[in-house]
Amino acid sequence: MSLMQANRRAPQLLSHLNRLGSSSSAHTAGTSSSEPPDPRQPNALELLGPESQRRCMEKMRALPAFPRPKSLTPSRREKQSSAVLIALCQDRGTDEISLLYTRRSRHLRSHSFQISFPGGRRDDQDASYVDCALRETEEEIGLPRHRIQVWGEAKQLHLPRTSSIVPVVGMVPDFSISELRLNCEEVEEAFSVPLQALMVPKATRHTQFRSGYSGPVFVVDHHRIWGITGYLTHLFLHSLLAPTQLPDCLRTNIKFIRPFKMPPKLPHHREHHATDPSMRS
Repeated sequence: MSLMQANRRAPQLLSHLNRLGSSSSAHTAGTSSSEPPDPRQPNALELLGPESQRRCMEKMRALPAFPRPKSLTPSRREKQSSAVLIALCQDRGTDEISLLYTRRSRHLRSHSFQISFPGGRRDDQDASYVDCALRETEEEIGLPRHRIQVWGEAKQLHLPRTSSIVPVVGMVPDFSISELRLNCEEVEEAFSVPLQALMVPKATRHTQFRSGYSGPVFVVDHHRIWGITGYLTHLFLHSLLAPTQLPDCLRTNIKFIRPFKMPPKLPHHREHHATDPSMRS
């Protein structure tokens, strides 16, 4: 079962962002970009090299705790645990590095059509969170575990109103979206988004939640990556990229904003009718 993508009531922390880029999809593939290339953009050797891998996993294992809003009371879902796969895909033929996402199936009762990383709830038979992420990935999109070079497990994230999540980072060499075999009961589509497309100002946005927090959003073509998946994408990019490689659009954080105060409720039209002097005879 694919991991719940984002709970609208689950406020997300961090980051000011804005839009554009390119993506390839199992059903619709395409690449578009009007942004000039950033000279700071790392190449594949830098991103996938041992130094990058070491730095990335050190940061992923030291992720900050998610700040729980006082207004959100604990739920039973928070006692469950899940794992997701954040897969760096080295595209076949171009060596372009992209991240792999799925869109939840229309047949799912909750969060259908929302974008997520492959993954799901940890079962009793899973030996580890890595085992859980690889099993769920193979069940959902048919990517065999032997195709994934695992970098390691990140720190467990405890999030409001949903299960705790352990991101598992891996790399898929010589990747082609056509090799995937989707489980249509769980996944509507799978697509990869080039890292460059996530690092341009037009791709980076934010969502304001009712509780007052803002969360990162990435919009690439018709794909809107938000909620928990947007939050994990933001954390991963900050972990993968060296400080000198991080674009300005990913550096700005949105501070906590107090929730909007709702205007006083207007009286019912019958009450209004009774008290309006102009309606008296």
